[in-house]
Amino acid sequence: MNWLKKNPHITTLLGVCLLFAAYLFITDPGDVTYAEIEIEHGDSLWSLAEQYSGKMKTDDWIKLVKAENELSNVDIIAGKSLVIPVVGDQSMPINSIEIARNEQ
Repeated sequence: MNWLKKNPHITTLLGVCLLFAAYLFITDPGDVTYAEIEIEHGDSLWSLAEQYSGKMKTDDWIKLVKAENELSNVDIIAGKSLVIPVVGDQSMPINSIEIARNEQ
């Protein structure tokens, strides 16, 4: 115990690491898989987020969809396909796919 009192920087570092681990645990959206869906008339990223985002925040889900599909804005076109993250135990669309990616 005296060692920790003599080395406050170590105590601070351990505290920061514990807080960071707790933050990651709390904000974990759960299991994320990807599915390819066909956009139907009347769909928007917000309506799709309500259906597929699970515990993930709507804004975070939309940012992820935009990044995965290389969209510059939130406009989507009926009849086109869209790769979306499906969070948690929600039912997958019939033509679900898994995407492997190399994270660096």
